[in-house]
Amino acid sequence: MTQLDTIIRGGTLVDGTGRPRRVADVGVADGRIVRVGDLSGMKATEEIDATGLVVAPGVIDPHTHYDAQVYWDPYCTNSGWHGVTSVVVGNCGFGFSPCHKADRERYMLMMENTEQVPLDAMRAALPWDWESFPEWIASIRKIKKGVNLGAFLPLNSLMIWVMGYEAAKTRPATESERAEMRRLLHEAMDAGALGFGFSYLQDTNSHKDVDGSPMITDSMHEDEAVNLARVLAERRQGVIQALVETGPKNVGNRAFVEKLAKISGRPVLHTVIMVAEGHPEQHRGILRWLDDTAARGLNIYSQALCFRFMPMAFVVKDFDGWQAVPIFNEFQHPGDGDTIDARIAKALDPDYRARLAVEVEQAPHYAKVPAMKLVDAAGSARFAPYVGKTFEEIGRTEGQPATDAFLDLCVETRLACEVCPPRDIPNLDHAVELNAHPRVLPGTSDGGAHVKFWSGGQYGADLISWLVREENRISLEHMHHKLSAVPAQALGWTDRGVIAEGNAADIMVYDFARLGVATDAYETANDLPRGDWRRVARAQGIRWILVNGEVTFQDNVCSGATPGRLLNLRPHLQMAAE
Repeated sequence: MTQLDTIIRGGTLVDGTGRPRRVADVGVADGRIVRVGDLSGMKATEEIDATGLVVAPGVIDPHTHYDAQVYWDPYCTNSGWHGVTSVVVGNCGFGFSPCHKADRERYMLMMENTEQVPLDAMRAALPWDWESFPEWIASIRKIKKGVNLGAFLPLNSLMIWVMGYEAAKTRPATESERAEMRRLLHEAMDAGALGFGFSYLQDTNSHKDVDGSPMITDSMHEDEAVNLARVLAERRQGVIQALVETGPKNVGNRAFVEKLAKISGRPVLHTVIMVAEGHPEQHRGILRWLDDTAARGLNIYSQALCFRFMPMAFVVKDFDGWQAVPIFNEFQHPGDGDTIDARIAKALDPDYRARLAVEVEQAPHYAKVPAMKLVDAAGSARFAPYVGKTFEEIGRTEGQPATDAFLDLCVETRLACEVCPPRDIPNLDHAVELNAHPRVLPGTSDGGAHVKFWSGGQYGADLISWLVREENRISLEHMHHKLSAVPAQALGWTDRGVIAEGNAADIMVYDFARLGVATDAYETANDLPRGDWRRVARAQGIRWILVNGEVTFQDNVCSGATPGRLLNLRPHLQMAAE
């Protein structure tokens, strides 16, 4: 009899390949899966009774912003609570390296403004024991991690490092600067980078710089990315992440994605595909394009933002998610230093009030003021009786437009009021079309970002509970294939995403009947550095989570183990590297 570290016995194995489920044991030794089948003749140091439970590969989330949070939260929660065993950072061109010492504060301010990562938390927790990207990789390697982590070289950071901030914002790179960027990408990938990430949305990106202007890569010349795509072609390895499409105005950017895929010969992760209520052609056009590019031999995937979104409650003064909506961006960034007083002056401006009342009709769901609910009146005696009411109801009672009632509340509370947009549940048929497509990566959790009003790390558990169990529209086998094997394939992680002998033992064991999100609304957790708070969504139904063969959570209780590793493009060297 062979001695193993762990045997998961008697579970219903959904291995991630898409093949039919079966009852099988899984044996683990030295962080890897060494046996799958009937292991009744084997013993292990630890045994997990999975009878009646699903045994599946851990979820791989290729689109997060845990670049800062991993320094104070080794498990990258919410993701780590919900069966996610591997995450990728450096997305959309945002990150902390390479970074000259003089630029550290600016990088943190950019991360706060674009991804709403709390500035005080970053100031308290980031050790800044790096400048170059390889030095940052060394920093990441040595910290404790409860999930695996891969990283793109963020293009905003690279351009600032080589060109300087002002030059990167105002002109194309010179040939010598482009040569240096190619050299640095080679250096970064030698150190462990998966490739590079950027956004390219011109003025339509909700991610704005500190001064409200577009981020560097949003307004860059496309040759900056083409220049780096050639590095991946030379190396015959790597991945490009490109936030290029959020709506009809960005359709033309698909040609740019095709160009990068042709030049690099490597996978390009097009971001983002999502369901637009009443406009199914938006996501269907992307799906047809993915089919067409695949038929032409281009390796393009699209990252999906499509699961049941929990209601976003947010304090108005802290919320910066309206930047892509011009009428609200005017309120958030009125000039004059964007102070609270300047925003109150804007709220009191009759011309602004009149325009908001008209333009809000065309706003996305999270900015439709009449449908928003009042959560906290922040001490306003006038509005306190309306807590739980929509602004349409409040305005009707007050005898004024809903938008005027909202702005009056903002003025009275100096923007300290808390409101909640209507819950956005995508059209079921459209969600199935999107998430079932073979070249769509479910998720885009944005984990670690927008923490005062958002958390998306629960997407895997939500999609299984919604589209598989409740609606029976996607098979469990196909959903796990999409949640683990497909992103592993796109990222080049050949030893993850499938439960098979020789692969890393990243595994979730759960009760199918109970799996899901524990609450219908976000909870508040005061677990950020310096006692700051965030929104969280806890898991239910997950019995065990294993990362590289070690249990990180059992019945939602953290084991304290930190077996996570940095995942690079040479998977079989990773176990020995850390």
